[in-house]
Amino acid sequence: RLLRAQFAAERWREPQSRSTLIRIVAVQGFLLAASVVSGQPLVYPVLWFLPFMTVWRVINRLRSIAEHGGLDASPDRRVTTHAVRQDPLTRFLVAPYQLGYHLAHHVDAGIPFRRLPEYHRALRRSGYVGERYEYSSYPALWRALAADPSRD
Repeated sequence: RLLRAQFAAERWREPQSRSTLIRIVAVQGFLLAASVVSGQPLVYPVLWFLPFMTVWRVINRLRSIAEHGGLDASPDRRVTTHAVRQDPLTRFLVAPYQLGYHLAHHVDAGIPFRRLPEYHRALRRSGYVGERYEYSSYPALWRALAADPSRD
């Protein structure tokens, strides 16, 4: 059921989506074949597919809620998303591709992910982003929202 929308027939009709889907299938096929050829056929389903279908979905949803939860629709991007600093472990497990710099991403979605920290610092220097819009970690954000839901 989780993959049904990803591989729906209408997605195969659009050339750009079809190209992306073909690459996804090719990479996943390679990973499966590599685990089988290496003599470890359970490596792919246990270490990749099962976590993707379970743990990753929960983590991704919690991260997404943290970045947008409890906020208003507004042309002022500062009140539509949060910015969350991360340590390397959090970046690895929860927020790859500098996703914690979500406010910077929403201010200018054309900034490459690797440049988001630099862009975020520029927004802070300019005064556009202040302490009210930035949190030291996801737990700090969740604690602040739980303690004062009207904060945003």
